[in-house]
Amino acid sequence: MIIVYGTKKKMKIDRNFGMEVCPNCHHQVQRSLARQKTYFTLFYIPVIGWTSKHLMLCPCCGDSEVLTGAQYKELKNAQ
Repeated sequence: MIIVYGTKKKMKIDRNFGMEVCPNCHHQVQRSLARQKTYFTLFYIPVIGWTSKHLMLCPCCGDSEVLTGAQYKELKNAQ
């Protein structure tokens, strides 16, 4: 019997921000607050959530800034 296993990353965008200047590409873009979670998969089905990251994404250059838990909560709850 063959057992197929591996990992898979899923990203969920939580909030879009207004127009900001990206620190990497210096374009004025709408940056997004997102969570990325890595799952252990068994037969291509996500079974266990392994690690998670909180990110600030730039849609233009694809740059992502890793945030701490406190920074993420502050930005998510900001009006």
